[in-house]
Amino acid sequence: MSLYNVVIDNREYRVDITGDRCTVNGEPIDASVVPLNHNGLQLLRNGKRALEVFLTAQDDETIQMVMLGGRKVVTHITNRARRSSRPGAAAEHGNALVAPMHGLVVDVTAHAGQEVQQGETLAVLESMKMQMQLRAPRAGKVAKVAVTAGSQVEKGAVLVQFEE
Repeated sequence: MSLYNVVIDNREYRVDITGDRCTVNGEPIDASVVPLNHNGLQLLRNGKRALEVFLTAQDDETIQMVMLGGRKVVTHITNRARRSSRPGAAAEHGNALVAPMHGLVVDVTAHAGQEVQQGETLAVLESMKMQMQLRAPRAGKVAKVAVTAGSQVEKGAVLVQFEE
């Protein structure tokens, strides 16, 4: 189960995702996201309606969504489980890129010894038919890549380790 607070246009929504079920503010949602390419273009389906959107991660908790017609929506997503975790837990992963949710690793562009810039895409993770580009949390040198394309990972799994 994943619990999120999502803020869109100053309105906050409680999103619970369990398996392939999703509820928003306690109401079940019949929606799915289908990736159309590996660059963030997605097809958002809600019942019989469909909308092409382009999703890009701005940082660990912010996703920009550009809708058909150029309307931009910047969405702030807070993982409630991460917010309630014990103090210092985030520091344990300061030198690593970790999986924000369980899912399938679709692509890995990082390799050991590579110099990366903060925000550079290192891997693509798919969960519930939605793909997320996972970006470097900081600039540095990659010490180890712990996954390959096709790997299933759990939330919090270390994907890429950086040198100190």
